[in-house]
Amino acid sequence: MQDYHLNTLCRILLSAICLVLPSVAQAEWSAGGAFSTYYTDDVGLFSVTRRLSLDEDPTQPIVDEPQQGADAVYEPSASIDWTTENPFGEFKLELDAGAYIFQNHHAYTHGFLQLIVEQELTEKSNIKLLYDFVPQLYIGKKALFQEEGGESDFEADERLNSHIWSMHLDHELTDALILRGLVRYGIRVYDQPFAYRDTQFFTVGSHLEWMITQDIELLVGYHFERGYTDHDQSVQYQDDIGYINHFASAELKIHLLDDLKMLLIFDYEHNDFTSPFADDIHYDGNENVYQGEIEFLYELTEQTTLKTGWQHGSRKFNYEAHNVHNNNVWIGAEFHF
Repeated sequence: MQDYHLNTLCRILLSAICLVLPSVAQAEWSAGGAFSTYYTDDVGLFSVTRRLSLDEDPTQPIVDEPQQGADAVYEPSASIDWTTENPFGEFKLELDAGAYIFQNHHAYTHGFLQLIVEQELTEKSNIKLLYDFVPQLYIGKKALFQEEGGESDFEADERLNSHIWSMHLDHELTDALILRGLVRYGIRVYDQPFAYRDTQFFTVGSHLEWMITQDIELLVGYHFERGYTDHDQSVQYQDDIGYINHFASAELKIHLLDDLKMLLIFDYEHNDFTSPFADDIHYDGNENVYQGEIEFLYELTEQTTLKTGWQHGSRKFNYEAHNVHNNNVWIGAEFHF
């Protein structure tokens, strides 16, 4: 069934690209790259913390066993885009690829890929289609569940592939306000022996971008998401990670100097788990996540931007006694050609 959804959605995306392919040959190409070095105090939570964002994947799967140690992480990335005009307006195709490379905890190393198709509809509106793929994401070691319920004495690596399709519709309300509506559909496909955790999810949300002054910009947003597992599979193990998710975020960008910007971000996430199994640790469970981030970006040249930042996250399940914290600090550079 998931292969059917995957093939169908790929065909829809390709059809949409063909419909808006430009009718003229003239086009502009550009490329970019970036490299960042991080220190994280919890490798198990690093990627889930970094992806808690309006533009990322805020519902990356739960980590049952955090506090797996500290490490250095390297993030190389590259992008290429192609822009032209067609009868509808400006058309843009962009491909971004990157990776998180862990210095000592190599199992957590993984890549990620994003394809973006953007089409101008009117002078004030445009549509954007996105496909995100994260292969072989390592969540950690987890105790195996026996079919009659309960955990065994054996552990296995928990890995999954994430496929996410999104559609954004932007409309310029005024010169200073942009409203965005979005929908997402995704599937998370787990490797054996955790394939019974395979999940489908649906997201709806809205963002508002406000240019308060020439030097101050604000982005606020809210997402509602519902994640479903296969009851026929999860009932054998009495382990169901289905959920209802609420995610809200505010991002404030301040131009301190002509070449220096400061970005302040606050995120809040609440998960209600929908497991129907009374013996499941997730039964009647919920999770609250609070996260803050500060980043400085300095435009060294028109092609080069330097950045440094700090991020702190705090999360707690209602069935645990204490909050779990994660801190990430980084320095990096972005290049445009």
